[in-house]
Amino acid sequence: MKQSLTIRPGQAITYEERGNPGEMPVFFFHGTPGSHFQLDLLPGALLENVHWIAIDRPGYGESSRCLGLGMADVTATIAACADHLNIDRFQVLGFSGGGPYALACAHTMPDRAYAAHLVSSLGPVDVPGIWSALRRQDHLLFTLARRSPRLFRLVLRLSMRGLRQNPERFSAKLAAKMSDRDQSLLTAPDTLAVLNNDLREALHQGTTGMADDLMVLSRPWPFPLEDIQVPVHLWQGAHDQVINPSIGAAIAACIPHAQFQRPEDGAHMVLLTHAAEIRHEIDHVLP
Repeated sequence: MKQSLTIRPGQAITYEERGNPGEMPVFFFHGTPGSHFQLDLLPGALLENVHWIAIDRPGYGESSRCLGLGMADVTATIAACADHLNIDRFQVLGFSGGGPYALACAHTMPDRAYAAHLVSSLGPVDVPGIWSALRRQDHLLFTLARRSPRLFRLVLRLSMRGLRQNPERFSAKLAAKMSDRDQSLLTAPDTLAVLNNDLREALHQGTTGMADDLMVLSRPWPFPLEDIQVPVHLWQGAHDQVINPSIGAAIAACIPHAQFQRPEDGAHMVLLTHAAEIRHEIDHVLP
């Protein structure tokens, strides 16, 4: 059930918990766009005996927008939510556009976020090899976000117009750009229903949260990957057509204690298809 937490006057976040307090806590970072409803995608292999907490990042769902959003604002909401739930130490898992925020937590609070798991994650655009590995449409989007934020927001609002009332159109367009294996997963009725609910929730306040999110991801990150000292596990399918698999390899090469898994039978939705292997890594990290 969705809950709300006031971080500071005028700033509230919505979040959802799965599992029982006292079980192993893992904070989940949804993709871009997205919401806490992405927890509904997780297979049983990931859900059992884990206390999952998924926040709606600022501007998504009913979480208040944060003007001038930065990674530090998101990590601060995680710290506040963990305090509220009396969670001292935890792991973090970020999917796709949520991956960068999981790494930000690992860097900012290594005494609390003692392991990070990235699945099909974006990387910092200023790391050699990552910018060139992005899709052409991502180049255009990120360049526009940096050079003309006002025009970027207008283009995003126009391109996503009517999506909250008809998320099926976006889901269909997304699936069409993905591998055959991803398409078969995303067009399954149960998964499609979750994605459509997630999009409606993500755009509850329009495209403002998505625009703020993409603005953060289009900029160089405020910390060097080399400074991350906690264990990091990265998963990216060899047939990922959304995030080039070389991006995951480039991130892992920069982090001292990173392990990179590139399943040859996986694609962007490796979170669903390789849940048991990802869960194995979560279970075997020492707090």
